[in-house]
Amino acid sequence: MFAEAILISIILGLIRGGNLKRFKSINHKTMWIFILGILIQYILGFLSKAEGIDSLNKILLYNKQLQILSYILILIGILFNLKLRSLWVVLLGYVLNFLVLATNNWERPNLINNPIMDHIKFPFLGDTILFSESYPLPKIISLGDLIISFGIFALIQEIMLGEDSFMGGYRF
Repeated sequence: MFAEAILISIILGLIRGGNLKRFKSINHKTMWIFILGILIQYILGFLSKAEGIDSLNKILLYNKQLQILSYILILIGILFNLKLRSLWVVLLGYVLNFLVLATNNWERPNLINNPIMDHIKFPFLGDTILFSESYPLPKIISLGDLIISFGIFALIQEIMLGEDSFMGGYRF
């Protein structure tokens, strides 16, 4: 969902007269921390689906610790860049995802594939939104993921258009 938000936002930003060169104005050191945290999460998600390889299983033994590390990196990246208003939306989505993970032993409940969840806390924050086979990239996401995607979309618009993005009546 994040990749789609990034791609659509860049295309729309260019159509609206935005400039990719404005990305130079952001704090690159702390944004790289944010991006590193997201990459760790993507890698863990990918590795958890690739089973049967011994070296991957060894990495997945530290899944909980790596997830915690990724959330810490993401939080640092967000907090140091909160001057970008749209990062508040991203922060909200990450807080929701963190809440459901932290209260469910670092596993995200999936109500689509496993609807019986007696012991799960905050099941509505788990994976409950299905993008089915008719969608080019089928997946199951959470409410937090949806909010993060909107925040990433708004972030790219805010960066590409600068203060101009607030002039046309759009408020991100």
